Amino acid sequence: MRKILGILIVCTAALSLWALPCGAKEIPRRIVSLAPSFTRQIYDLKMQDRLVGITSFCPKYAQGKEIIGSLTALNFEKICALKPDLILASTDSNKKADIEKLSSLGLAVEVFEGCESFECMCRGFIRLGDLLGKGKEARSMVADVRSRLDSMRSKIAGRQKLRVFWQMGTNPLVTAGDETFTGEIIRLAGCENIFSGVRTKYPRVNIESVLTRNPEVIFIVSDMEGARVPLSVWKPFKDISAVKDGRVYVMSADTVCQPTPAMFLKSFQAVIARLYPGVI
Repeated sequence: MRKILGILIVCTAALSLWALPCGAKEIPRRIVSLAPSFTRQIYDLKMQDRLVGITSFCPKYAQGKEIIGSLTALNFEKICALKPDLILASTDSNKKADIEKLSSLGLAVEVFEGCESFECMCRGFIRLGDLLGKGKEARSMVADVRSRLDSMRSKIAGRQKLRVFWQMGTNPLVTAGDETFTGEIIRLAGCENIFSGVRTKYPRVNIESVLTRNPEVIFIVSDMEGARVPLSVWKPFKDISAVKDGRVYVMSADTVCQPTPAMFLKSFQAVIARLYPGVI
């Protein structure tokens, strides 16, 4: 009870200092990001000077900011003490109960949908740009990303359709289904996701099912929760085409797991560079 009362006192003090007049549309001066994707987009928009709080999962270049907990364990007292006038939350990264608690404390929380498509990322980025008074810049960046994606796709048009396995975990073995932005990247690259028929977005699979589908290329997402996955994990399975042809690649999670327009482009570039060496 005392802890809750303490949080309320801190939040009330914060509101008295930072509350905006009714109907005002001022640009937020103190922002707390509850997901790595928001942090990256704030830096993309060059508004990092207004970012005061981030999670422990946020990119390393934002380490100078105050850590307000992890995605699943927020420090509410610390958040209130930062006196934010905008908190950015996501339906796929943050707990509904945490978002509701922040709102109940009188804090301004903007909730974005979790994105599993490029179009969703673009909508979210433009919305964030508008919130931060950078709508024009956000739209310009989205247009540039679209143009560069189209340019790369034209360069790989008509190439062989390769069978791809995308590995996101080792124990258990997890992959990305077709209804994810990873699945979209594989499709845009003109390839076939060997688990495209699975309805679950991020299904658990087994070695036998991978062997049966015989991928020609394997991408391993490393650095998930700090774990580095070595290429040797597939070395014993020499009957798999990807292993036989030396087409097993490790991808950084920081590059391929960020649902933002700029990182979607960077992820696509990284995939294309390995699928079709020399094209870009």
